[in-house]
Amino acid sequence: MKRKILWLMFAFLMATSSVFAQESSSSSTDKNFWWGPKVGVDLATPTTNEATIRSEVKSNFQVGLFFQFGKKFYIQPEIYYATRKEQIVSGTVTTENKVNSLRVPLLLGMRIFNLGVVSGHIQAGPAASYVLDQDLGSTSFDKKNLNFSLTGGAGVDVIGLITLDVRYAVPLNSETRNSIKQLRLDDGVNVTLGLKF
Repeated sequence: MKRKILWLMFAFLMATSSVFAQESSSSSTDKNFWWGPKVGVDLATPTTNEATIRSEVKSNFQVGLFFQFGKKFYIQPEIYYATRKEQIVSGTVTTENKVNSLRVPLLLGMRIFNLGVVSGHIQAGPAASYVLDQDLGSTSFDKKNLNFSLTGGAGVDVIGLITLDVRYAVPLNSETRNSIKQLRLDDGVNVTLGLKF
């Protein structure tokens, strides 16, 4: 069932991208569709420490595309290939697990200010993550192939070309309500940087 939901999200992303791309190309003066490449990193905690950021980038990153439909209010599907190293503790043994996954966030957003050169926005929505493969070495570990989370955050667009987003995520499971109440952001912070065309 979860795999079907992931493929439905992917099919929706592709279908809407095609429709809005045709509309935007026919009306360049009233553009309501943008797309572009994005790169990102997951940080365990928000930080501006250069050494910490470098360490996090070495252990995880994501590359992909985003599509944005609308002006003040918009929908923004994204698709990424992501790799991430995780520490797995089993008794007294700690194993490093490298996970490669496909991430598909589906976000609703709103522009909250526009100063011409810089504009700001907020966004939130569900995200699916499908594990493509993982390197556990000789360790046996049961990890779900498909996971869902609720993600949200804010960002800025600079000169209408560069877009920067900072988001938090809460896994969608039986502990979701408690995580939200206690502001437990178990997936840390996700930072992405992209170009808009």
